[in-house]
Amino acid sequence: MTWFPHLTAILMLLGLRSASWWMQCWQLREYRTDRMKAWLQTNDGRKHLWNLWFFRGILPRPKMSLRVLLMEIVFVGISIIFFVLVQNFISFFWATLIWTFTVWFWVFVGVKLSAIPVWWKKRKLFQIAKHILEDAPVIRIGITGSYGKSSTKEILAHLLRQKFGDKNVLVNPGNENNEVAIARLVRSNRSFFAGGKQTKGEDWIAPQVLLKNPPPFSKGDQKAFPRIFICEVGAYKKGEIRQVCKFLRPQIGILTGLNAQHVALFGSMEKIRAAKFELAEAATDTVFFNADTPALVDIFEDQKIHATPVGIKRSAAKDIHAEADKTTFEAFGEKFELPWPGEFFVSNALLSLETARELGCERNELPEFLKSLPPLDRALHVRKLKSGATLLVDLYSANPDGVLGAIRHLEKFEGRKIFVGIPLRELGSAAKKEHEKIFEKLKKIGADVWWPKSDFATLGKELLGKKWHGDDLPALEAAVKTLEKNDAALLESRLPPLVNKIFEQ
Repeated sequence: MTWFPHLTAILMLLGLRSASWWMQCWQLREYRTDRMKAWLQTNDGRKHLWNLWFFRGILPRPKMSLRVLLMEIVFVGISIIFFVLVQNFISFFWATLIWTFTVWFWVFVGVKLSAIPVWWKKRKLFQIAKHILEDAPVIRIGITGSYGKSSTKEILAHLLRQKFGDKNVLVNPGNENNEVAIARLVRSNRSFFAGGKQTKGEDWIAPQVLLKNPPPFSKGDQKAFPRIFICEVGAYKKGEIRQVCKFLRPQIGILTGLNAQHVALFGSMEKIRAAKFELAEAATDTVFFNADTPALVDIFEDQKIHATPVGIKRSAAKDIHAEADKTTFEAFGEKFELPWPGEFFVSNALLSLETARELGCERNELPEFLKSLPPLDRALHVRKLKSGATLLVDLYSANPDGVLGAIRHLEKFEGRKIFVGIPLRELGSAAKKEHEKIFEKLKKIGADVWWPKSDFATLGKELLGKKWHGDDLPALEAAVKTLEKNDAALLESRLPPLVNKIFEQ
């Protein structure tokens, strides 16, 4: 038939577009089969699994990298072999049709085969990082937990920079907290880790001595002070934090808290506990941990570590008051002003303040340091709409404790309340229970809820009734236009771009 060549060409283009989209999906999930499997178990994932050709965007494509290039080479090679093998049995049109239906599988093969050279490269990278850090006179601080890692890291880094200067503090940026990203950061900052060696002499103080007996440094005294590396460490399964600690070798560990975040990847809460505790086991001097988390208290009581564990409770802070754009509290006999909204940040601030004191920061200078903390776009922050209404933005990543904390802050506003969120991912068997807690809290504060995804929508509608608006974005746009000065809206997790545009008008 004369139209077969044209249809074959269209199928070929659609197949190539699908392949690019699947490569992008794998890249977003860090080429991990466990994360892809967890996503495909959601309504959104299942829908895309059977959606062969029609995806958002003209040409969805991953960011170019060596891994993506290897995947493309494997995909093209397998596709050529497929067409050569079947040409004697079926026509090119039918071969193309079968190929388009199986593109996702060929991409999966590309992911697995490209992992072989990547594994070899990672091993070499870890060796380089270990060599750089081996004799580096740098204090190394590791931070991990199911939530609060980034905010604790940013608070601590700011406090230490205020005390010892920007040049003496290195932090891994954003959420670049896996073993590869951390090793690359070490490799690209050789001069930072070698800097302490250049000042070694009469004024140089070894990190171990400093940790045991911190002298009263002045802010400008950079020669006498070894440099500090604050490293946020993330993980999706047991052993990944231990891999980082093999070359990081932290002297101080900070555990921010535990919940069911990523339990679908770890397998159980017990495995999450064991994985996060790998940082405590690797710390050589001190471990600060959130003592308001029962799971952390239990594991420190059950297992022995070389470092001295110091549990920090939120009750160490008194007179906590969360306002629209700041949180105030009292601790160590000093009054503190944290320029971030939300009482849940107090626990992270206390962990940071205790660590800063361990490293020589004076108690009476910490309030001024904390007050000058800049806003963090990746944590809950405040914006004002044209109407004067308050917009609470928390779009970085979502976990059960973080979402409930943000909702508690939304509760403090007197006027109408709007909540816009999407399902929390990778919670495994705990997913329904955690979403039920969120919906119950939203019902209690009388919030109108928009939910632009289908997962747990039925549960939300049952609990919230008329306050549930689902994915009705025109209704959301209309509601936003009627917001007044005392009203507030909370945007939670990585929402679709269409939602964000509504609040930018």
